[in-house]
Order: sequence, then C-alpha cells, then structure tokens
Amino acid sequence: MTEQTRKLLAAAGQFSGATSDLIEVAREDSVRPHSNVGSGDTITIAADGLRLLIEATDDTDDPNAAINQLHGALIRFLEDRA
Repeated sequence: MTEQTRKLLAAAGQFSGATSDLIEVAREDSVRPHSNVGSGDTITIAADGLRLLIEATDDTDDPNAAINQLHGALIRFLEDRA
C-alpha cells in the first residue's frame, strides 16, 4: 500500500467519523455542549481529514498557493487543539 493510499484511507476514516457525529446530532435535533459536535471535536476530526486529503493529493510546490495556505492553517489549528 502506498503512502498516498494510506493517507486517503485515513482521510476517509476521519470524514466518516465526522459525518457520523453530524448525523447523530441531526437525529437527536440538539447540540449538547459535551458531545463531539458541541465540544468542537467533530471540527477537529474533519480538519484532520482535510489535512490528510491535501497531503495525499497536493502536488504544488508554490508556498503561496491557496491549497498550501489552507494546509498550513489546518496544521496550526490542529496543533492548537492538541
């Protein structure tokens, strides 16, 4: 299995978890402060999935490219959440 495939599978897993959290909250029709959605954990999971997706698919070396700026912002966000 290639590194790209591993990252894509990990990204899919993160997005799947975030989606499950959102569906659960929608079914309950309320966001509780201590739930994954209410605490911000779902946002962190989705951000990590997006980071992995960018790392698996981005092929630009331009540090000013919007995708690279988004990647950097995601990394900073995730580091702050750790």
